[in-house]
Amino acid sequence: MSQKIEDLIGKKVLIIDGAMGTQLQNSTITKEEWTYEGADLEGCNELLNLTAPQILTNIHENYAKAGADLISTNTFGSMPWVLDEYQIGQTSYELSKLGAKLVKDVCEKYSTPDKPRYCLGSIGPGTKLPSLGHIKYDEMYDGYKIMAQGLIDGGCDIFLLETCQDPLQIKAALHALTDVSPSTPIMVSVTIELSGTMLIGTDALTIAAIMEPFNILSLGFNCGTGPKQVHKHVKTLSEVTRFPISVHANAGLPQNRGGQTYYPMGPKEFTELQKGFLEINGVSFLGGCCGTTPEHIEALYNEVKDITPKKPNGFLKASLASLFNTVPLKQDPAPLLIGERSNATGSKAFRELLKANDYEGTLSVGQQQVRAGAHVIDVSVGFAGRDETGDMDKVVELYSQKVSLPLMPDSTQILALEAALKQIGGRCIINSVNLEDGEEKFDAVCKLAKKFGAALVCLVIDEVGMAKTKDDKLRIAERIFDLCVNRHGFKPDDLVFDMLTFTIGSGDDEYRTAGVETLEAIRKNCTA
Repeated sequence: MSQKIEDLIGKKVLIIDGAMGTQLQNSTITKEEWTYEGADLEGCNELLNLTAPQILTNIHENYAKAGADLISTNTFGSMPWVLDEYQIGQTSYELSKLGAKLVKDVCEKYSTPDKPRYCLGSIGPGTKLPSLGHIKYDEMYDGYKIMAQGLIDGGCDIFLLETCQDPLQIKAALHALTDVSPSTPIMVSVTIELSGTMLIGTDALTIAAIMEPFNILSLGFNCGTGPKQVHKHVKTLSEVTRFPISVHANAGLPQNRGGQTYYPMGPKEFTELQKGFLEINGVSFLGGCCGTTPEHIEALYNEVKDITPKKPNGFLKASLASLFNTVPLKQDPAPLLIGERSNATGSKAFRELLKANDYEGTLSVGQQQVRAGAHVIDVSVGFAGRDETGDMDKVVELYSQKVSLPLMPDSTQILALEAALKQIGGRCIINSVNLEDGEEKFDAVCKLAKKFGAALVCLVIDEVGMAKTKDDKLRIAERIFDLCVNRHGFKPDDLVFDMLTFTIGSGDDEYRTAGVETLEAIRKNCTA
């Protein structure tokens, strides 16, 4: 594609096509076209990329004629763990590539210099959610890589992670897609249910906080409800996100008519409501989801084609998040309170639960700290004779699912930190990064944090040891700041510095002024 999609955002409203499933339900599909190697796989829509490409081409062309700028592939469920339910998981790459190739051919046929068309690789959440323990991050990551490679090899221009229900699923997908094709833009679209949250319990503000550190093309909403119900969530997102916003809603709330799903909203009403989103700052992509047709997309395109969308202007203070809540790093009134009882070094009760492999019991320790008023929960499981990585994996899995506050994984072991991050759907803060073991290990922790969107607690320790004087504390803090910001691309607001102090009551004359040195270092750091 000669013209990058990034260059068009903000200049005109970009139109995403409408429903695929609705169009397939209205198509005549033979028994033979639902058959693969002798097995009846009716309901596996992605199979049709192989067995009935002419049906898909017709659908894609109808959306192109209707005015869609972004035409979606029929690959919503072409990841291996979904296709495994039909015993054809091995076809993930092939069906993804075929799906992209069908759309790419249509895009090339209908593109003009004034109206380029883009192949939008549709990537659904699948049938398993990692935050509920249905599937592990690594399996999901590996599957998305296979799918993404097929989409890219078929000609995909943009990835669309749509109908997302779990932030951890989004992270696994983002990592896979970026590793396969770092230059391909990624749109993220989540589904907000009538309850006001994603299925996992994440609301619009919280998904904005979780996604803020990532490099994505857009953030928005699709499916679940109609335009009326999603309107307030779009407004919330507009206030707090820097990303362009996409909205491709259903044609109203689904109804049951004679045992069949029916969407009541016709093209005119749908268009009026979708057009209304353009009054909200940042809304740049409009389209349709379940129940919408080429007629809906044509009406929408004709109504908004001459409108210039408003630029994004949302702002969110540096924040941490669980799956369920957002917590600003800078509390008003201060301080940010860290619950430290889920710590094998500092809590005998927690350590004894780990020794007994009573992981469910460790959960009660975390929940007690929530009730006590903590803002963030530190999780440290390392002590002699234990598999720290295994313990971290099990404890953080439970805490991520059932503790309502953001987490602070706390370990000196890279593998243990990575195990924690692969379980955390929210936005955590890592405790800690320092230079005690040199820049190589420092860089490894920073890369992990950056990859998973985590903030950092930075300790004033270098290769010589823990800083004792205010000048050394400030010198090491400035070095760490420079490395984090200029080498690893962290935002300054996502760094928390711990100036440390030796135990003042130790009786050692050397440390009698330790408290004063720390306070002076904090004062200098705050005014630097």
